[in-house]
Amino acid sequence: MNRTQIFFLFAVLLNIVYLLITFIFFFYLESPLMSSNNSDYLTFYNAGLIVIDDPPNLYNSSLYLFPFRYLPISAYFFTPFSLLGLKLGFFTYQIFNFALNIVVIYLIYKIIQIFMNREKKININYKLNRFKDVFDEPDNESILHHSGIFLIMLPQFLNYFLGQINIVVSFFILISLFYFLKDSLRYDLVGGLFLGLGISFKPSLILLLPFILLLNYNRETKKLEFQFKRTIIRLFGSIFPIIISGLFFVIYPEMIEGFIEVNLTGEYTYNVGGDLEINPSFSLTRIVLILFQLLGISISSFLVFIIITLLFYIPIFILFIFSNNSQNKLINGYFTGITIMLLVYFDSWPHHIVALAPFLIFFILLERDFKRYVFFKYVYYLIAFLILAFWIIFYLTYEIFPFNLGGLILLMLIYYSLVIFYVNQVKLNFKNRLNNS
Repeated sequence: MNRTQIFFLFAVLLNIVYLLITFIFFFYLESPLMSSNNSDYLTFYNAGLIVIDDPPNLYNSSLYLFPFRYLPISAYFFTPFSLLGLKLGFFTYQIFNFALNIVVIYLIYKIIQIFMNREKKININYKLNRFKDVFDEPDNESILHHSGIFLIMLPQFLNYFLGQINIVVSFFILISLFYFLKDSLRYDLVGGLFLGLGISFKPSLILLLPFILLLNYNRETKKLEFQFKRTIIRLFGSIFPIIISGLFFVIYPEMIEGFIEVNLTGEYTYNVGGDLEINPSFSLTRIVLILFQLLGISISSFLVFIIITLLFYIPIFILFIFSNNSQNKLINGYFTGITIMLLVYFDSWPHHIVALAPFLIFFILLERDFKRYVFFKYVYYLIAFLILAFWIIFYLTYEIFPFNLGGLILLMLIYYSLVIFYVNQVKLNFKNRLNNS
């Protein structure tokens, strides 16, 4: 075996070690960090029971250690684990997460394979006829290396340790992208349904929807082109699971108030600052709200969220529309949407990086013609291993400086680099148009 293969096997083993450490804390220790009485998993465990026994109280925060934030249909996903009991359910859920991590790596391979089959004029030489080729072919070492980084990144450990859902979210995001890339009405519907399920688990992913629109600028005709039928199919598939959850809100009107409170009002769900409500999120919106609170400025949290979202969303989305129309445009659209989500939503935590990491991998592997692509590689390493350190630094210093700026700076660097990437794409499009005219 070469060094990359050894590294990947080490990454798999270390991922298992993360799992074993999690089990030790959950089953055998009563640590303030995490135990069977102090875990994010308790939220999902309780939701899985409440949704079948007492649906109107699904968003009753008094029934949870941490509030349930997600759409109603997602609670049924946890019901089978909940019915097994707390400890057996937790064990089964974590083994399921480990298996899902392997599936995520397989989906990364499949998406790269689809891209290569459709984009012949590309500056990459991967050999991906079979999944086994990722391990056997020397030309695929970079794919294997970055997949290993994905498995050992510290957000992976946090996702296990806290009993979180980000591996599940990553699966739904990636499989929706996989089906969208197949370019047919049937698969557009399937991809939309999977994306809708992902939104059910993380409602802030609704910010991805504009990036799946089939809206492009044709540099030859100088017109915007919109594929209406396929776009409607994609959106219908994405919205259908949301509509089903909406029926719960119609049947149980008391649900909607609780859902809005925990998702759209910016209510603090985790406060480390005593009398002063301090939150360790590295979201720009949360940091601005903490600043306003320190300055004694009273303002609607939702209004701050909307303003910051529009400021970051509109410019890069316009650039996205006018960028090239290659197969990786949709992949980069997902990357951009998730980056914006982490930047602007109230609560962004290190374990959420698990959902962003596959798209950093795609950019590193598929955008080698971009002169700053190496920069994304360095940011990937930093975000994989330093994001937790920034979180710890926050806990040590919040009484003096109550802002988690480390994670925010890394996300801002990604956003800024994506802007530069899209600007270069737009310039290249217009240059090509001039050369062809």
